[in-house]
Amino acid sequence: MWNLRSSCRKRKKQTDVGETMEGIGDDKNCLSIISRFRETTATDAQTLTDGVRLKNSDVILPWIGYGTYKLGKEIARDCTLEALQQGYRAIDTAFIYGGETTERQVGLAIQDAIDMGILETREDLFIITKHWRKYHGYEPALECLRLSLTRLNLDYVDLWLMHWPGPAWKTMNRRKDEMAKHGEWHYAVHPQDELPDIRAETWRAMEDAYKSGKVRAIGVCNFTIQHLERLKGTATIWPPAVNQIECHPIFPQTELVEYCTKEGIVVQAYSSLGGQDVGKKYWRMLYPLIQGQKVKTDAVTSLLTAPPVLQVAQQVNRTPAQVLLRWALEKNMVLVPKTSNKGRMVENTKALEFSLSKEQVAWLDNQFQKSLKRAAETEGVRIESLSRLCWKNDPLRDLDFE
Repeated sequence: MWNLRSSCRKRKKQTDVGETMEGIGDDKNCLSIISRFRETTATDAQTLTDGVRLKNSDVILPWIGYGTYKLGKEIARDCTLEALQQGYRAIDTAFIYGGETTERQVGLAIQDAIDMGILETREDLFIITKHWRKYHGYEPALECLRLSLTRLNLDYVDLWLMHWPGPAWKTMNRRKDEMAKHGEWHYAVHPQDELPDIRAETWRAMEDAYKSGKVRAIGVCNFTIQHLERLKGTATIWPPAVNQIECHPIFPQTELVEYCTKEGIVVQAYSSLGGQDVGKKYWRMLYPLIQGQKVKTDAVTSLLTAPPVLQVAQQVNRTPAQVLLRWALEKNMVLVPKTSNKGRMVENTKALEFSLSKEQVAWLDNQFQKSLKRAAETEGVRIESLSRLCWKNDPLRDLDFE
């Protein structure tokens, strides 16, 4: 494994023989002094090592990283290595990704990058991984981290996130008739009334992992305001450095983003280019064929092909993906877009090369809200039920629990 302390001592030895580097007298100071990352605003960011400084730590999280969700065991290693070759230095993974195989593949890609000379030291990287809900509780959470570090072949991760505020499930074969009879929590491992306390124990383990140096920063994923407020009542380290949430123009989560900003929590957006859990039927509902319009019914098949995105992309002479990523950056969100395509890896980085006006951002928001309102009225459902594009198969996907 790479060892944080030995890496720092190596740097100190170099300093002793000629380099000037103040404050490197111990390993703790070394964490910030030898960082390869530069603190900037989202507006001023120019490279993949520019980032935002996280609360309660001396850690800079790059504005754009590389996501590994759904890459799969067969390609995760090669794709991660390619991303590193293209200059990405923040890699986002999770305990559960790829059926618990992706972390190991990411670790192998890191070793490949070292062997090829792409990376010089551990400090060249920012690694994010996530605790899985099956390991809620104090001791289980620490075991989850131990397994993640072993798979990654690292001594520490830069950011460790609690992946999901909800319970684990006894089975994935959940029968709808049984849940209709007994409730959405019928198959849950953790009782609903006990879950906030169990989550608090998970967070306590994360706090201790932070204090021990196994992680450099801790945060959460998919937490609502009520989850954060409940955690605030028991946490000894507040705020969480990051809340990684689904966020894009269809699901902007404005109230939650504003709350996080007020509390000093960095918002990291996932599925910035649109979720993968909806299909053509959803987009036909959102953008139905207008009578007499000379366009195919299935012309809109994703957020990338939605008319508002295409219109702004044409205005700024950028790709739809770049527009969506820039939309998030204009709202001071950190990004972890995923792709297995080398060309799109490069394309996504160019979101740092231009800006959107406040008027363009507001116009995108308004156009999608109009489409959602029209679709909700037609379908007879709440707008909120149409906005979230991820976690389609989770009975608690709306997160309306404490």
